[in-house]
Amino acid sequence: MVTKIDLSDSLKNLAELVSWFENQKEVDVEQGLLKVKEGAELIKKSRERLKEIENEFEEVGKALEK
Repeated sequence: MVTKIDLSDSLKNLAELVSWFENQKEVDVEQGLLKVKEGAELIKKSRERLKEIENEFEEVGKALEK
């Protein structure tokens, strides 16, 4: 069973990553790379979840048309 991500949590985590970068005087390259990878994975999963939600809305709309 695949666990669906919570978009609100995902956006909060992305905002925290942005804040981390904004608050760095000198970004540690290794740590920065890890943060970028984490952000990229959050974005990927969020896009997938948004597509799922879009499909669910379409299904509801079709059910209402019947």
